Amino acid sequence: MTTSHSFADFYKNLHEAKGIETIDTPEVITPVLAPHPFFDGEPTKEAGLPALTPIMDTIDGWSSIDWTRVRDQLRAGVNNVGIALAVVSEKTHELGIWLAKV
Repeated sequence: MTTSHSFADFYKNLHEAKGIETIDTPEVITPVLAPHPFFDGEPTKEAGLPALTPIMDTIDGWSSIDWTRVRDQLRAGVNNVGIALAVVSEKTHELGIWLAKV
C-alpha cells in the first residue's frame, strides 16, 4: 500500500482499491491570502464595515436602553403579580372555608 500525500491521492488510492475507475484531475491549491489592511484593528462604524453594521446597531441598541427604567418596570410587574397571587390565594382560602362549612 502506498502513502497518500494529498486528498486527491487518497481518493484515487481508495477507488483503485475498490476497483472503481477514476478520472485524473489536477489538484488545485488555493493560495492563502495575507490579511487585508482594511480589517486591521478594531472594527468600527467609521471604518464602514457593511457586514458588521447590524451587529453594531444591535450593540448600540442594547447600550441605549435605560436599565434603571427597565428595573423599575420589572419591580412594578413583579409587585402586580404578587398582588394578584395574594388575592387569588385569599379567595381560594375563603372558598375552602365555605366548602368546609357545607
